[in-house]
Amino acid sequence: MTRPHDFAADLAKAGKGFKEIKELVDSAYGIKGLKKTAIYDIIKKVKAGNNTDDQRRFNAKKTKRTAEKIEEISASIESNRRISIQELTSACGLSYGSVSNVIHKGLGLVKKSARWVPRLLSEEQKMERTRCSELVINMVQKGSLGILYKIVTMDESAVSFHTPESKKNSKQWIEKGAPGPLKARVQASRCKQMVLAFFDNKGVIYTNYVPKGTKVNSAYIINAMTTFLKHFKKKRPGMSAGEWFFHWDNAPVHTATDVQEFLGKKGIKMIEHPPYSPDLALADYFLFPKLKSALEGHRLTQDTFKKEWEGVIRSVSKDDFSAAFNKLIERYQKCIRIGGGYVEK
Repeated sequence: MTRPHDFAADLAKAGKGFKEIKELVDSAYGIKGLKKTAIYDIIKKVKAGNNTDDQRRFNAKKTKRTAEKIEEISASIESNRRISIQELTSACGLSYGSVSNVIHKGLGLVKKSARWVPRLLSEEQKMERTRCSELVINMVQKGSLGILYKIVTMDESAVSFHTPESKKNSKQWIEKGAPGPLKARVQASRCKQMVLAFFDNKGVIYTNYVPKGTKVNSAYIINAMTTFLKHFKKKRPGMSAGEWFFHWDNAPVHTATDVQEFLGKKGIKMIEHPPYSPDLALADYFLFPKLKSALEGHRLTQDTFKKEWEGVIRSVSKDDFSAAFNKLIERYQKCIRIGGGYVEK
């Protein structure tokens, strides 16, 4: 059966006026006929020689086609999360812009690179991270943020004698349109210095420089801890005489039986640290990255390392240390909120 729109268009092309078209359409289609404005629009188009096809039919087909394409693109992405827009363009027969709009606006998707994490955590490991985080948060709730003034943390790291300057740190202001600066690709030096750093929210208390060729085993850790305690009493007499807590990660050399016995004999109270959790270790997310970044581009030797290292330590303010310890509490809280997953920067 002819559609009301096409029937009215044929009458208008035959020279019929509005009144006659209206009567004939109403007679033929009743309540399914056309409104006055629609008939006026058809007559106007016929007189102007314009196309009188019913655009609603084409819009309906277009909508149907769009829905089919969205479903097709969605299915392609579901089967291959790494598929590119170019590949979808070829497969679906749409333009790059159309596919991009479907993905971002229609499906609400964004493409992100995988984030490197120390380990793909099991549910048990996530639960352990949550448990340890809750222990610290409970300590804070009982004693307020003053607990941060009672924590000493320690970790060790191998520092290269030469680390090439990062792309971020090599940025410099130049005139708009001018080519960027160039630099040759350089590999990090294989010569390294092992450093043990003990610090609290005020700054570094003691730094231990491991002699070349010396193995950092449990015996070495105990000797370093013994020396640290002497420095601790001199630099933080009030803190060392009262209640304080020690924190480090679960490296085998830290959890060795003789090391644990040493800590027990000294009556040192420990803050539990969950396995595979550098994101909850101050040295890993704050101190070592900050100091190593400051040394980028420097060429060090066995003789100059200590002077350079202590120079960049002095450049880290007390406020920086205090902010990093406050950040630790925020990280524990976030770890709990996300069910034990890794805390992003």
